[in-house]
Amino acid sequence: MMLKHSREPVAGQPVENTFLAVDERTGSQLGACTIFCDDNPALYPARPLQVRLQLEGSPIPDALLGAAVARGREICNASGKFCRLYTRCDPDDTDMLDSLAPMGFKDNDGLVQLELRLPLEYDYRLPAGCVVVKDDLSDPVEQKFFLERYNALYNTDHDFDWLHSYIDRDGFTRILTVSPTGMAGEILIWRESYSGIIGYIQTSKRWRRMGVGTCMLGLACEEFERARLFCAQANVRARIPHVLKMMEKVGFKQTQLLMRYPGVDINPADVERGDQ
Repeated sequence: MMLKHSREPVAGQPVENTFLAVDERTGSQLGACTIFCDDNPALYPARPLQVRLQLEGSPIPDALLGAAVARGREICNASGKFCRLYTRCDPDDTDMLDSLAPMGFKDNDGLVQLELRLPLEYDYRLPAGCVVVKDDLSDPVEQKFFLERYNALYNTDHDFDWLHSYIDRDGFTRILTVSPTGMAGEILIWRESYSGIIGYIQTSKRWRRMGVGTCMLGLACEEFERARLFCAQANVRARIPHVLKMMEKVGFKQTQLLMRYPGVDINPADVERGDQ
């Protein structure tokens, strides 16, 4: 087996962050890895630099995995920041977890599905001075502003076609909480079968811990109840604890693990001591 970099950038990532495992005899590809870096202190204040290994192949060759992890650690160490180096794997992929464990990866993050049986029993209140606005996000100007906010928060580059794939869903509604000085928060919801889906929720920084998020969850559940839906659902990454705690506060419970994100936390102090 031979390891090499891609000849061209992959998904916008430089060639030094790409790895290919190739069978030297047949020339067939045995596996691949592309490393993505997301420097996002707004979303991950405790670990601003999120370095993700996108692995392809089954099974992943050990040499490929080792080279990718070494490069990921190198990126983290050079940044001087608090980092999270991780990958994604299916909930039942124990082979991947076993391969990563000797490299320090821990199974302590993932994408979880939360569910709340309606009706909502949490007593929420609209923060003083705020009003509620509902729309279907059909205004092109509002779509533009939403995409700007979303892409800035998640370091993405989604376009109008991506947004319309959600706007066109059954029962799509946007709920805004607006203060005298601007938007305090917004939530996007729709329905799938007999469930209400919370696809996005965000509170403006200055309005956090003031009841805006729980208020929007309450308003969303009211919409679901009017539509005679049985439950509300949302998918949340465990490493965004303020969202997880907010939803559990109003009664959401974890019902399913959708994806594991095994990883290792890397600290600047560890690098200085040579612990890495």
